[in-house]
Amino acid sequence: MKAIRYHEHGDADVLTMDDVLEPTPGPEEVTVRVHAAGVNPIDTYVREGNVSPEDGLPHIGGADVAGVVEEAGEGADAFEPGDRVFATGLGLFEPGTYAEYVSVSESKLAPLPESVSFEEGAAAAMAFATAWRGLVTRGDLSVGDVCLVQGGSGGVGHAGVQIARHAGATVVATAREGEPAEMVRELGADAVVDYRADDLPTEIREATGGDPVDVVLEPHAASNLVDDLDVLVRSGRITLIGEDEEIRIPPGAAMTGKIADADLRFMSIMASTDDQGPILRSVAPLLGDGTFEARIAKTYPLSEAPAAQRDVLSGGTLGKIVLEVT
Repeated sequence: MKAIRYHEHGDADVLTMDDVLEPTPGPEEVTVRVHAAGVNPIDTYVREGNVSPEDGLPHIGGADVAGVVEEAGEGADAFEPGDRVFATGLGLFEPGTYAEYVSVSESKLAPLPESVSFEEGAAAAMAFATAWRGLVTRGDLSVGDVCLVQGGSGGVGHAGVQIARHAGATVVATAREGEPAEMVRELGADAVVDYRADDLPTEIREATGGDPVDVVLEPHAASNLVDDLDVLVRSGRITLIGEDEEIRIPPGAAMTGKIADADLRFMSIMASTDDQGPILRSVAPLLGDGTFEARIAKTYPLSEAPAAQRDVLSGGTLGKIVLEVT
């Protein structure tokens, strides 16, 4: 089969198209014929060597998959050949999804509704699993809460806006004014604030009508954490899903957080192996009936994975980047 691998860590130029053996499903695994694979920042971090793949090098990257079950291994009985499925959380503890076939633990899989394309399934997998875990599982989001989604037009952010809206929260999102903000409004945000505002906390408070924020979904903690603490309700929750730079809290902001009993909650959907499948099985019917929508910024063929990975780090994409595989 064809697969995108790297034999050494480095920039996107180390990615090569190789001919490799098709995987054989192990116990309680199925082999999936990959139709589409999501492209995520974590794919680039593993490629660069910031996080080491457990199966060593050469390595097939990619965390998200949507495709069709090809073969079931011993003890795998939840899915049958021909079933449409999607999953996330691969590419770190095992070979990933930038390939024509991938073997997946049955526990990670969810049925992909017929009304959802493979590209949409791959786009939705990590984005919605991360946002769901960040807001619902870790953030304890409830009906009537005020929810702030930082980076609302991005992959996880646009999923978070929809999940918060579905949960019955008042949703305020940050996004650049123009097309990004318009997309976030279309997805159900009650208010959108331009993250480039000179006084972001004041703008957020005006957007909420003066109500403090109960839950924050935060992908850029190094840039935003001080502002998050400024607008948070007493005992509010901030779920940190992205720490690409060192996080520093000035003494004044730290004291604000202590006075407010702020609760900082870290999480990674890649490490949350027990949650990946169950969350996607909750998300799937909501994708199927149109409650949730996975926005796709751009698609690339598998052979152009290097360009796709450069694109995912360029910033400003509206939704997700997807590889079309077979």
